[in-house]
Amino acid sequence: MRPHRFYRPALLPAALTVLTAIGGCAKCPETFVPIGQLVGEYNANAAAVERLWARAKLAVTIDRDGVPYTWGSTSPLASPNGLLLLSKGPQRTGPHNFVLIGRETAAVELFRLGSNVDEGVYYLWYRLGQTGGVWWGRQQFAGAPGIQALPIDPNQLIAVLGICDLPERFDAPPTVCMAMDATPGKCAYVLTYIDRQPITGNILFRREMYFRWSDTEPRRAFKVNLFDNDGRCVMTARLDKYEPIDSPEAPAGDQMPVMPTDIELEWIAWPGRPAVIRSIHLVLSEMTTAERGDPQAASRLQANLPTGLPTTQVDADVIPGGPSQ
Repeated sequence: MRPHRFYRPALLPAALTVLTAIGGCAKCPETFVPIGQLVGEYNANAAAVERLWARAKLAVTIDRDGVPYTWGSTSPLASPNGLLLLSKGPQRTGPHNFVLIGRETAAVELFRLGSNVDEGVYYLWYRLGQTGGVWWGRQQFAGAPGIQALPIDPNQLIAVLGICDLPERFDAPPTVCMAMDATPGKCAYVLTYIDRQPITGNILFRREMYFRWSDTEPRRAFKVNLFDNDGRCVMTARLDKYEPIDSPEAPAGDQMPVMPTDIELEWIAWPGRPAVIRSIHLVLSEMTTAERGDPQAASRLQANLPTGLPTTQVDADVIPGGPSQ
């Protein structure tokens, strides 16, 4: 359990005074911003990024019968082996057209992880020599009960890029709630994203976002925890090295939007639910909002799918009032 965590903003001033008196929060600032300001700052940055093109260095560690195997490198001497494209959908909080492409060479693709608004799907496919597969599901049922989890969920990756909007209303899901982590030396605003589960309508925790609580450092997310339907933390993302995104269309004098360029994803194995992927290290460069590539076309599943791969529809058993469509 995290110490000194408070869920009622109205009680924060009194609580902070008590904690300071007993020395539990001596290193945390005495001032803080309300949830509306924190979300507003985050969304102002996100709103400046309607689309994104970026090169990527990828290092992916998978579990092969208990033995870790790593493909790729994020070394400063390594060349980019990936490409990331994004264009936002009509709903500000998603889904979006998104794809992360992993390559052995410029002409040989090893995997695509993505989602597409027009097709209404999210997916992962990979091909390594003679092995490979396709996992896909319908966005409208993402997170529903009984769905087989993808080895990597593109919706999780989009959530840690720091450039997609958070809900700005706090009276009904989807929404975020704010807490304060006053652990000495950690001091953070914690936004918990909650939403209704497809089909059941149950309200579930989906992720926690940790922001710097500081009088001197920018209020930017530095960690994200993601949860499954049972409330278990299944992945932790650490975000670092925020850099400007080149935005040629921005008015002169406007501050460029920023995003984390060093992202470390670590999967957490639970009893009876091993983590096939142990970790991904993603280092981004050359980020731009200029029209480079076509995220909508590049994120399509069927048009970019190699032939001959075994296919799994992860929500095939989901029947919302009738046969799956």
